[in-house]
Amino acid sequence: MRQAGIAIIVMVMLLAPLCQAQERRAYEGVVSWQKDTIGTVVLLEGDENSATGWIRLDTFLPITGGSLSRTGATFQAGGNSYQIDERRGRTTYSGPDGEGSRLVRRLRSLTGVLHELVEGTRSDPQVAVMNVNGRRWQLRYGEPSLWKRQEAPFENFKRIEELLDQEFTAWVADADVRRGRVVVIEEPAGMNIPLKPPKK
Repeated sequence: MRQAGIAIIVMVMLLAPLCQAQERRAYEGVVSWQKDTIGTVVLLEGDENSATGWIRLDTFLPITGGSLSRTGATFQAGGNSYQIDERRGRTTYSGPDGEGSRLVRRLRSLTGVLHELVEGTRSDPQVAVMNVNGRRWQLRYGEPSLWKRQEAPFENFKRIEELLDQEFTAWVADADVRRGRVVVIEEPAGMNIPLKPPKK
């Protein structure tokens, strides 16, 4: 009986690396690009062994050689190496586009249905109203990035009204008391949104 128990434990330990769940993460931060300081968005999918995705520099560039940890991520893109340390809130990077250590923060994912878009005024920003697990979230938005399912992300998605009554995941900064700012939107399942709106 004891031997059978040991055998089961050994099997579980051997299979554990094969069963690691893939996860998605999004970050917003600052890096150098061609000697300029620019805002960036990092989109990652993978586990501790491998991760791929996109980083926005001048445009979105593919990420290779990545991996995720409980407190950050490492990856390469555009000839540069990046290391995100969530505990310090810093991205350390080096390569042909420069080197340094700049601010970064992990975004919160909210999955729900977009019910309403409230127009902005001179004093108030435009707001997307989402139902997330039965709760109403009011999320400021401008032109967030669109995380495509099969191709490179769009940098500035201007047609959020196309997502009314759709369920999708929004990656949000400054999330607090059911408010926040939308930085990235994941393309909803079953949709293939074109870069340019279809001709009427």
